[in-house]
Amino acid sequence: MQVTARLQGARHCQRSPVVTDYRAVMDLVLKGWSVRQIRTTVGCSHTTVQKAREALEASGITTEAQLAGLSRESLAGLFHDGRSTGQGDFVPIDFDAVAKARTGRHKVTLQVLWGRYTATPAADGQRYYSYERFRQLVAQHVDATGLTARITHAPGHTMQVDWAGTKMRLFDPTAGQGPKVSVFVASLPYSGMIFACACPDERQQSWLSAHVLAFSYFGGVAEVIVPDNASTASNSISAADRNRRVNSTYEEFLEHYNTAALPARAKRPKDKAHVEAAVKIITQKVIHALDGHQCVDIDELNTRIRALADAINTATPFRNQDTSRREVFNEFERDQLAALPATTWQRTVWKRAKVAPNFHITVNTARYSVPYQLVGRIVDVRITGDVLTIFDAGEHVATHQIARQRGVYVTDTDHVPANMADTRGLWTSEYFLREASRIGPAAKEVIAELIAQKAIPAQAYQSCRNVLTMGKRDKLVLEEACRRLIDANGARRAVSYTAVKNMMAAVRKDQATRPTGTTTPARDTTPVQSTTPAPARDTRGAYLGGAAQFSLENLTKKGPTQ
Repeated sequence: MQVTARLQGARHCQRSPVVTDYRAVMDLVLKGWSVRQIRTTVGCSHTTVQKAREALEASGITTEAQLAGLSRESLAGLFHDGRSTGQGDFVPIDFDAVAKARTGRHKVTLQVLWGRYTATPAADGQRYYSYERFRQLVAQHVDATGLTARITHAPGHTMQVDWAGTKMRLFDPTAGQGPKVSVFVASLPYSGMIFACACPDERQQSWLSAHVLAFSYFGGVAEVIVPDNASTASNSISAADRNRRVNSTYEEFLEHYNTAALPARAKRPKDKAHVEAAVKIITQKVIHALDGHQCVDIDELNTRIRALADAINTATPFRNQDTSRREVFNEFERDQLAALPATTWQRTVWKRAKVAPNFHITVNTARYSVPYQLVGRIVDVRITGDVLTIFDAGEHVATHQIARQRGVYVTDTDHVPANMADTRGLWTSEYFLREASRIGPAAKEVIAELIAQKAIPAQAYQSCRNVLTMGKRDKLVLEEACRRLIDANGARRAVSYTAVKNMMAAVRKDQATRPTGTTTPARDTTPVQSTTPAPARDTRGAYLGGAAQFSLENLTKKGPTQ
């Protein structure tokens, strides 16, 4: 910014020998400034500040009004070296007024402020600082009081955001350690206000939800958001281009809040230096402070984080001043933030889906109904927050709440055909029962049970189709599997697509491990005719000798044993 360049140029300009302005030093001592601040602003030594303090004590001056009433001659008498009168006294600069004028929405140039300074009344013997010396003193004041951020950052202009590198854990009463959570940090560089909250992950939905919480905490929206170069905010333009562009979802989100993003450059931490410092503060005073907490959910944890962040924002001193972040924010920045929109942003995603013969479409594994007349059509699906809206050729045809479970049916009864006279393109119960009867009675009974399980028969048609599809290659295996499932003699099992599939696998395994008469030739049991009769065996001892007498050796002995 131009003012920054001017201040920097002022710091490096060549200085002429300057006599110490003891009145200015004494004025800053009365205001409670530190020795370092006075030395940097006025350009004097530590000894000079000490002399000014001793002079105030000796003369009994305790207020700025008393100092203003001190004559030039009396002032010179307090300092025996006479340096205070070498060039005369100077009209003091109201640094607070200058800083305020330089940090408002309509900033005033230093040239104009110097003109205002020279227009202030001067006491007898007082003179005005030159413009160059005025610039020097203002720059030194900015450095000494930590006002650089207030000078270089306009109020309400920027909000910097980032993830803290250190994660936190929720508390699990059963196991002790729960899942890890990430900490989102936002800061307003001008006032120094800090916001932090825990998120379940660092995905885009959590990223955007954290922004909404930050906007609500600050009570408004800054003109520019400065994120890092994470993919939740921006994407690379190309492999050869280090610049980045804001992704579409993040851009839509920011447009809703009437702001824009300016992603930080890669490997340029100074682009978001303030939030980098805020992350360190949050890490030390929040994350580490809450180490060992026993919060079981994110809401409870965020309540504690909010309390600690509030303490940081209200702590004094801030920037070496007897003030706080929140006081600076309330005085200079709150009114400069853009107002929050009337409605909270909700992410919008568009998809396309084909209407199945059971007049449902499939979106993220869940199935949603549409009017049955649209079977076979390609429809547009809009997902906004928890609401799913379906359009056919731009015309709204159905609205559903997003299902939270996988594979479930969400059916509007108005979409079910009132009569089954016109079934062209539709799946019907009669159709699936007729197809199952071609396989066998057990398969038909299973299909009938699948249909009977649903209050709306159409919700079972996809499972019926899947079951019948498994029997296309082997109807006998499907029929046997269905028979086993509904066998009244055994343990009755719940009928489902998965149950049929598993039972078919069991049938195939039995067929593979148990040979049948059709696959194994029958063994010829006809006794072999021998021309020489075998000698008789004496087996009387077998009953006395036990099982050992039936060993292979004994049974193969020829002739009677001796």
